[in-house]
Amino acid sequence: MKKLFLSSIIALSFMAAQAQDFVRELDKKTDKVVLRGKITFDDIRDESIYKWFENGSKGYDPDAEAIEGLRRYAGNYRFVVFAGMWCEDTWNLLPKFHKVLKEAHIDMNAVVMYGVNRRKEALNIEHQFYNIKSVPTIIVMMQHREVGRIIESVNKSMEADLLNLIEKDALEMERKKAAKQ
Repeated sequence: MKKLFLSSIIALSFMAAQAQDFVRELDKKTDKVVLRGKITFDDIRDESIYKWFENGSKGYDPDAEAIEGLRRYAGNYRFVVFAGMWCEDTWNLLPKFHKVLKEAHIDMNAVVMYGVNRRKEALNIEHQFYNIKSVPTIIVMMQHREVGRIIESVNKSMEADLLNLIEKDALEMERKKAAKQ
C-alpha cells in the first residue's frame, strides 16, 4: 500500500512538473530568481523582486495620438515576446510595452511571452524557432506572419514603434485587398 501511495505521489509530481509553463531558476551572476518558459505579466507581478515592472509601468506616459492609432489598427495583431528578467533592457521596455497595451485596450491574450536565461533560452525550443539573439524581443504577428520586431530598444517610443510596424502592415494589406477587387 505504501509503495502504491508513493508511486502515485511521484507520478502526480512528475505530471505537475510537466504541466508547468515556466520554472524559477537562480541566475548565477546575480543570485536572483529568473523566470524561464511561457510567462504572463501576472507571473512577473507575482514575483516580489520584480518591482521594476510596476514602477516602470506607472512611470510611463504613452503618447495619446500613437495610442489612438494602435486602437484603430492593432486589434488583429498578436505579439510574441522574449524577455530576460536579469536584463536592464527588459526592465526598461517590458513595463512600457505593458502600459501601451493597456492604454490601447489590446487584449493581454494577444501576447505570448517567454522568459529566457542569459543564454537566451526559453524552456523548450521557442527561442530557436523565433531565432532569438537579444532581449527583449517583441515580435509583431498577423496570423502566422511576422510583421516586424522591436529588439533591445526603440527608435522613437514603444507606442510609436509598434504603431509604425502595425499601421504600415495594415495599410499594405488594405492596398492589396483593394487591388484584388
